[in-house]
Amino acid sequence: MIKFTPEEKRIIRTLYSANKPLTTKRISEKTDMAWQTAKKYLTLLHKKNVVDKKKYGKSIFWWLRT
Repeated sequence: MIKFTPEEKRIIRTLYSANKPLTTKRISEKTDMAWQTAKKYLTLLHKKNVVDKKKYGKSIFWWLRT
């Protein structure tokens, strides 16, 4: 079973309720985290195979892996 930090849980809930890919900036705004903090936890979630990402231009979009 995967253990999640409170920050990771906030990001997962945010992505689940959005029901669409969100940018790192939008996730940081919705979770009330600094951009760098959101990016750190999104990267950890990606390594845990919980989220996927795709870069479009300068933005990275994240979504929950199904």
